[in-house]
Amino acid sequence: MAVSQNHSAFDGKPVAPAILLSLGHGVTHYTFGTLVILVPFIKQALELTYTEAGLIVAVFHISGFFANFATGLAVDMSGRRIVFMVLSALICGATSLALGLSSTLFLICIATGFMAIGVQGWHPPAFAYLAEEYEKAKGMVFSIHVVCANIGEALAFQIGGLVVALLGSWQLAAIAGSVPGFLVALAMLIMLLPKERTARAGQGGDMGLGDYISGYIRLLKNMPAMMVCMVSALRTMAQNGLLVFIPLYLIDVLCVSAALMGTAMLLMQVTGGVATPVGGYTADRYGPRPVLFVCITITSVAIVGATLVTDPTAYIVCISLVGFVLFAIRPVLQRWIVDLVPNEFRGSATSVMFSMQAAANAVTPVVGGWIADTYGMLHVFYFLAAVMLAANFLTVLLPKNNPADIPAE
Repeated sequence: MAVSQNHSAFDGKPVAPAILLSLGHGVTHYTFGTLVILVPFIKQALELTYTEAGLIVAVFHISGFFANFATGLAVDMSGRRIVFMVLSALICGATSLALGLSSTLFLICIATGFMAIGVQGWHPPAFAYLAEEYEKAKGMVFSIHVVCANIGEALAFQIGGLVVALLGSWQLAAIAGSVPGFLVALAMLIMLLPKERTARAGQGGDMGLGDYISGYIRLLKNMPAMMVCMVSALRTMAQNGLLVFIPLYLIDVLCVSAALMGTAMLLMQVTGGVATPVGGYTADRYGPRPVLFVCITITSVAIVGATLVTDPTAYIVCISLVGFVLFAIRPVLQRWIVDLVPNEFRGSATSVMFSMQAAANAVTPVVGGWIADTYGMLHVFYFLAAVMLAANFLTVLLPKNNPADIPAE
C-alpha cells in the first residue's frame, strides 16, 4: 500500500511516514545500544582499563558532535530530509558490521567514530521532517519517535546480552546488529524517497549560504533555546553515563550474568518507554518547567539511592525507576527546541541540541572511567547525580512561562 494512502488521526496526515521514521530512529538507537552492551565484553576480551573502555564511547560522542553540526547545515540548506536519513541508516548497518570485524582498540574506535555519524546524523533530518509534516501533532509523533528509540536500545541490550551469553562472542553480536540498518534504509528508499523528490519538484531553490549563516547566528543568540539545549545536554550526559557504567557495575561489581545484565538494561528502557508519553502529556497540561524539575530531582535521588543497594534484583528495580523519570524528560525538551525556532532552521536547532549533548557525552565516559579507576565505581554514580543537580539549577533559571511562546528572534 502506498505511503500516501495510509491516514491516521494525526491531523489527517499519513501515519506510515511517522511510523517508518520512528522505526528508523529505533534502529539508530539499536546500533548505539549494541555498542554500549558490548563494551564490558570488549573490555574483558582486550583486557582494557575502565578509562580505555570509556574511550570507546567517548570517540563515539566526539564524532557525533561534528556529525550533528554538519548534518544540520546540509539538511537545512538542501531541504533533503529523506536522503540524509537513508544515509544515516546505511552507515549504522555498515559500521556495526565493521565493529564486528575489528580486533584491536584502534580499529574499534575507528568503527565507533563512523558509527556516530550514522546514529547522530539521523536526528536533524528526522525532527525537521516530523515537525514540518505533523505541525499540529508534533507532541504525538515526537513521543512515538522517542518511544521507538527506547525500544531499539532495549532490544539491543537484550539481544546483545543473549548472543554473547549463548555464543560467547561480542563480534557476532555486533555483526548481527548491522541487519536492521540495512533493512530500514531499503524501506525508506522504496516508500519515502520518491515522495520527497515529488515534493521538491514544486519548491523553490535551496537556502543560500549567506542566509543560512545569518539565520544560524540568530539561532545561537536565542537564549531560551540555548538554555533548553544546555539542560538537554546535562540530562543526556547523565543518561549515557548510566548506559555505559551500569553494565560495567553489574558485571564487575555485582557479578551478574550477561543475560541478567541485558534484562536489567531492557527494563530500564521499557520503563523509559512507558514514561515518554506520560512526560509529554503532563508537560502539555502543567507546562514543561515543573515536569523537568520533578523528574530531574527524582533522578538525582534515585541514582544515589541505587549505590546503597547490593542485591542485584533490588538494584534492577532502582535503575528501572531511574529510567522512568530520566526518559520522561526527553520528548519535552525536543518539542521545546523546534517550537523556539523558524521552520527552516529546525534541522539546525536540532543539530545544536544534539551536538551539545554529544560534547557533554564525550566527557562522561573518560571522566567516569578515570573516577572508577581512581576512586571506585560508586563514585561514578555520585558524579552523575551531581550532573543532574546542575541540570536542575538551569531548569530553575528557565522562563516560568512556556518557552514555546517566546519569539524565536
